[in-house]
Amino acid sequence: MLVVRAGKGMLKQLEADRMAGRHGATRIAVIPDAGHDVHLDDPAAVYGEMAAFLAEATAAESEAAAESEAAAKEAGAGA
Repeated sequence: MLVVRAGKGMLKQLEADRMAGRHGATRIAVIPDAGHDVHLDDPAAVYGEMAAFLAEATAAESEAAAESEAAAKEAGAGA
């Protein structure tokens, strides 16, 4: 999960931390000079955070799939 928080927005760090605490593997991104409309105030920073988050998630998913495939091959070789 990705929580994007504007440094000058209404969502405070404590609230973002609480949101993150309800889910595993949550990343909190803070856009320092943005206000409540963070996506309008600094769209490039929001896009960058989203792209990085998706890249990390994709890499983790690919790694898990490769490990699963390797384990299946190993189990098949032992049969």
